[in-house]
Amino acid sequence: MLCELEFIESDWAALFWSLGSTTAIFRRSLPHALRAAFKRWSGEERPMLKHIRRNAAGALSGILIAFAVLAAGFAAVRVLLALFPAVAMRRESAELLAVIVAPETIFVVAAVALWRKRRPMAVGLMLSAVIVVAHVVVHVSTH
Repeated sequence: MLCELEFIESDWAALFWSLGSTTAIFRRSLPHALRAAFKRWSGEERPMLKHIRRNAAGALSGILIAFAVLAAGFAAVRVLLALFPAVAMRRESAELLAVIVAPETIFVVAAVALWRKRRPMAVGLMLSAVIVVAHVVVHVSTH
């Protein structure tokens, strides 16, 4: 390889030729047992990726459900405040109840109910619950 490298004129061509030669050397020098072990390892990767994909889809669906519950809570507060303008003086307590307390309760109850059969979805719900609580804490502490 080193002798042939001297006859290549361009530096880039020499670099690519040496990389290709190094790849060929490594392919021939690896023992058969190491290649077989790598094939077994890479063959087991597919079920693991399927498992990861299923868990990610479950967690994402839990997050989407949590988002829908929060959106419904916001919509309910807006509709109730529009229907009953006299309650507007207690707007903050109504928003606190409809946007924080009720959804958090729904998240926890749903996560407990889903924990055995749909654990990734329950994890997504609990992750959303923690994020909402952190958001409320930061909002209250800064305002």
